[in-house]
Amino acid sequence: MHFFYAHKAILTGIDICFIVNYYSAVKIVFLNIWDCTNKDNVKEFIEKHAQDTDVFCLQEAYEKTKWLCKDILLNYNMVADCKYLSDTDYFPQATYLKKDTNILFSETLLLNTPGTGLALYTHIQINDRDVHICNVHGVSEPGDKLDNVGRLRQSREIIERFRSLEGIKIIGGDFNLELNTKSLKMFEESGYRNLISEYKVLTTRNKFVWERFPESKQYFSDYVFVNRGLKVKEFSVPDVEVSDHLPMILVVDLDPSISQV
Repeated sequence: MHFFYAHKAILTGIDICFIVNYYSAVKIVFLNIWDCTNKDNVKEFIEKHAQDTDVFCLQEAYEKTKWLCKDILLNYNMVADCKYLSDTDYFPQATYLKKDTNILFSETLLLNTPGTGLALYTHIQINDRDVHICNVHGVSEPGDKLDNVGRLRQSREIIERFRSLEGIKIIGGDFNLELNTKSLKMFEESGYRNLISEYKVLTTRNKFVWERFPESKQYFSDYVFVNRGLKVKEFSVPDVEVSDHLPMILVVDLDPSISQV
């Protein structure tokens, strides 16, 4: 989310007017896209939000998703990777960033760590601010979404990689974890705000998963964590039927007078 302003300079008697691209805020959409199973709804959702979204962090972004996004997100660069554990634990992920975003660095986390999912880390710079974004898809088995050795290791590795980074830190996606697990609490204990808890979100799932697994109805799987001083302008989890997960939409204030630590 950005705007342009004109700046006028005088050089050797000649007026020069040039345009500066200034971001007032950054908007990030996190979504386990379920490989476009609901293709028409997904297409409508992405087209709508591409108008003002700076970053899309997508999980379960198989080839069908990449082909769809290739046609819609023409003004975006893609950072992608995948990891295969089993037929039920496969992690194709993609982060799409507006082409006028200054991408400084990207890295795949957890790629060779056993018993874990996958995380895409991207370091961008906006208005001279360092913004660190992690697109997470946690290991899905076992399906109880409770703590185990792999899930604890997964959280620990992400937290340790981000510990020394300076600037705005945003970690989000489908963690495949219940709300009160130690694997999630570790982020809060490390200085992050859990926006799902803070905004009293009731669920990040919907009927598409509940109808498939009526005997084990689960309400949470997806989370966004940000560093404590960050000014969140908006955070929402709209009840839209684009996937068997609900999208999480975050807008962060980039006012340079705000601490953000």
